[in-house]
Amino acid sequence: MANHRFLCSLGLLLVVASCAAPAKMPEAAVDPAALRDAIQGREREWSAAYLAGNASGVAAMYTEDAATIQASGDWTRGRDGITKFYQAQFDTLAVTAREDITEEVTPAGDYAIEVGHYSFQGTNKVDKTPRSGAGRYMVLWRKDADGVWRLLRDIGSEVPPKKP
Repeated sequence: MANHRFLCSLGLLLVVASCAAPAKMPEAAVDPAALRDAIQGREREWSAAYLAGNASGVAAMYTEDAATIQASGDWTRGRDGITKFYQAQFDTLAVTAREDITEEVTPAGDYAIEVGHYSFQGTNKVDKTPRSGAGRYMVLWRKDADGVWRLLRDIGSEVPPKKP
């Protein structure tokens, strides 16, 4: 069922990306390695803010009109909404490890599509039980007027824990 939701959400992300305003023609050919390095660098910044429990720092990585789609299918829109969403997580979870691995980056003018996987570990702040999770994600990045890549759409799916 989670895979079905992920595939439906992936389809929705691709439809949203295709409805975006046409990208300007690049003045020079895109260097795929440089683009991947730029996106991976931004992904490391995102992970550092997440690991620090910095909700406003995570939200600053997004465009003003961004949206993130949780594994449940719920949308969170705008930087303020994204800040509140992550703050709610950080209020109950002390993150001790976070890793985001970029698998591919596809250029699309002033946009880039990233696919990867993530994992995290932490401790529940209330009952002190260990927490961990892993999953896959797809991000639609937009290069804003200031030349900075920011998340425009972010969708993820959790991988259920393996049974012993």
